[in-house]
Amino acid sequence: MTTQKQIEANRSNAQHSSGPKSEQGRAIISQNALKHGVFSKQILLEGESKKEFEALKIEFHEQFHPRGFLEHLFCERALAAAWRLSRVTQMESMLINHATRKSFDSSGMIEVLGGYQGDELSLLSRYEISLEKILFRSLAELRALQNARKSDQPMGLSEIGFVPQKQNEMSV
Repeated sequence: MTTQKQIEANRSNAQHSSGPKSEQGRAIISQNALKHGVFSKQILLEGESKKEFEALKIEFHEQFHPRGFLEHLFCERALAAAWRLSRVTQMESMLINHATRKSFDSSGMIEVLGGYQGDELSLLSRYEISLEKILFRSLAELRALQNARKSDQPMGLSEIGFVPQKQNEMSV
């Protein structure tokens, strides 16, 4: 439990911290949260092929032909999830390859999976599951919107998972 003295010391220390002053310093700290890029705000990271990403984007748009804001939104969400899922798969392969190169016998792989790399593989697996959920949910919402559009039935916001706050407050 945090004491009152610790809270006051924290507030006092926070007054002295103002962050980086230069543009270069701000640019550097803007990358602090970017460890692996799985959930980065940037979809395309440094070193990744813009050409491959654009090809995937064209494939998505040719396959789904999104129309309107919400269809484009769910198509872009699915695209981003698919791209990031590909990144996770590549990271997993790189991690396993790196770890197996370090071990020279068959017991090395067991050590890899049970040690630090095993923890990293578990984390990548969790990321993969999260990204798959985002991908499949986005595609399901996109298909539902497109089916409603094709059958000329307008779809309410609550049917696609958006519920305005005012509506929730009124029903309570």
